[in-house]
Amino acid sequence: MIFLSTLLNHAVYDAEHRRIGSLRDICVELSETFPIVTALIIHPSIGTNGLNGSQQLIVPWYQVQSIEEEQVLLSVTQSAISRYTPGDDEILLKRDILDTQIVDTQGFRVVKVNDLKLAQIKHTARLVGVDIGMSGLFRRLGWQKAVDMVGRITPLQLTERTITWNYVEPIQVVSHSTGQLVAVGASSNTVSSVGTTGMIPKVQLNVSHSKLTELHPADIADILEQLNVEDAGAMLERMDDEIAADTLNEIEFPRQSELLGELNPERASDLLERLSPDDAADILAEMPVAEAERLLSLMPLDESQPIRDLLRYQAQTAGGIMTSEVLAQPMDTTVEQVLVYLRHHSEHLDMVYYLYIVDEERRLLGVVSLRQLITSEPGTQMGALMDKDVISVRVDTDQEEVARVIAKYDLLGVPVVNDENHLLGIITVDDVIDVMHEELAEDISEITGTDVEANEEQEGSWWSSTLSRSSWLLVNVAAGFLIALMLTNVFHDFFRTRVALAFIGGALPTAVAGLSSQVALSSLFCLIPMLLMTSGTAGSQALGIVGWELRKERGRNLYKAVWRELLHGTIGGILTTIIVGLLTWAFFGSFTLGLIVGVGFGITLLIAALCGMALPNLLQRLHLRGSLISSPMLSPVIAVISLGVFLSISVSLLNNIVH
Repeated sequence: MIFLSTLLNHAVYDAEHRRIGSLRDICVELSETFPIVTALIIHPSIGTNGLNGSQQLIVPWYQVQSIEEEQVLLSVTQSAISRYTPGDDEILLKRDILDTQIVDTQGFRVVKVNDLKLAQIKHTARLVGVDIGMSGLFRRLGWQKAVDMVGRITPLQLTERTITWNYVEPIQVVSHSTGQLVAVGASSNTVSSVGTTGMIPKVQLNVSHSKLTELHPADIADILEQLNVEDAGAMLERMDDEIAADTLNEIEFPRQSELLGELNPERASDLLERLSPDDAADILAEMPVAEAERLLSLMPLDESQPIRDLLRYQAQTAGGIMTSEVLAQPMDTTVEQVLVYLRHHSEHLDMVYYLYIVDEERRLLGVVSLRQLITSEPGTQMGALMDKDVISVRVDTDQEEVARVIAKYDLLGVPVVNDENHLLGIITVDDVIDVMHEELAEDISEITGTDVEANEEQEGSWWSSTLSRSSWLLVNVAAGFLIALMLTNVFHDFFRTRVALAFIGGALPTAVAGLSSQVALSSLFCLIPMLLMTSGTAGSQALGIVGWELRKERGRNLYKAVWRELLHGTIGGILTTIIVGLLTWAFFGSFTLGLIVGVGFGITLLIAALCGMALPNLLQRLHLRGSLISSPMLSPVIAVISLGVFLSISVSLLNNIVH
């Protein structure tokens, strides 16, 4: 196999073995499953055909002999090179594909292209895959030989992560108006600038050849969630209405409302019409009122009114998660009539699990299961089949209670009624699964003191999350300071004796030469509980976030979560450093000691956060049980590491300052 990174800048020789320049890029045509190489872009040597350094040769592939050797060889002499003009559907591999994002339609993820793999078969060359692993980066940096040497003498092996091109969908393609390869010069095969802009426009996805349309909407949603809002919105805009609506329904909150904001209002309104009223109401509830009202006004009244009705209810109640599209019939309706009704109105019903029996005022009287309906005689009336003992929930019932009811009675759906027992809608089991997901996220957030599903892209959300997490660290600092006061009072006499210095085995005598030994020893001793409390909290918060990412998306966005946690940990560490330093200075009367202790605390908290991020990832890679990824296992590890790091840093700083 041939990699683009190893080809670039290789010398190019003609049929007479005269050097004509160096390879700068490769032109391919995207019309086939594995794009075929159509031309080579060559930077000519000085004096080649009288060209200057700003011009480039475009050599058609049929005049290329081989790209598999150390030198790229042409099959013609320099003077016989033909003029070639790239077509509208041709792109450059280095300029247009390398380092860009692509969609891995097999892994349902968005990845970055680190290198490109080509193959020369007989008289053609094709793009066969992309390298998305670290091996591609090392190869481009020129470190491949060193990495291979390390792999031969150590057990460490760098595996190649390659995606074949038939599982790839480029996010970016060439625009005819701004990114076309333009050949200039009437009698030469040169271009002054390959592409007039040097960059291709963002997201020009052509759905006619898109592999995305062949995926399940849930898989497409996974891909769109990994893109920025602008790119995801552009891709959604180019899908047909049915696929786009199904995909939008699979995307998580509040990403749905953000994507709708990127679409044309008429297009966004059309997609909402295709959703069930409860799903459309959930999306609109996350949008500004004015924008939501604008989209509703573009819908027909019979489509918008059910959505408006649902928007009146609170989000986390039965009314907020129910759908108003429910199968309900009078008592005197026969089985045959119900089946005819279902055939004509099935597209308006989300899921048919039960038939509910109502009176003229739509009061709930009974329920008939789907099994009873299809196994009964056609002339049987619903009044004879219905079960009068109907389990229902009130419209203002909390969603967690609704989930408990469905789980307790093994229901596939539960009807929602008002105080007068009027049937308003139904909550199906798929809605309950979403509720359980939300409640689990809330529970983990409350336990760890951080929002595990915080949307960092929302305005102000990042700082809000940072301040919220830092506030819990400050609570631990306050509690630890109270413990330090108590320990100081209890062990005051002990710290005044020389026995204390002997007790620590002579670790501090040189460090405290310029400070009061009582002050240095008592501060380090009394602040240990505060250290263990705050480092444990920082580690648990990082554990909650990273553990949730691994559980929810199998680590697909793990690197993004790790980067976010590093920022949170750094800010929390800085705030704690300042506060602990000031408290130590105020209480023990030594600015130097306050500075040393504060710095020690800050670095220790950052290391504790790193432990919280690394442990769940390590256990997952070792294929150990998920129950091991828990705070009880993390706490003793962080306690040992934190104490060792804090004492090492503090003693080292004391020694350096004194000497």
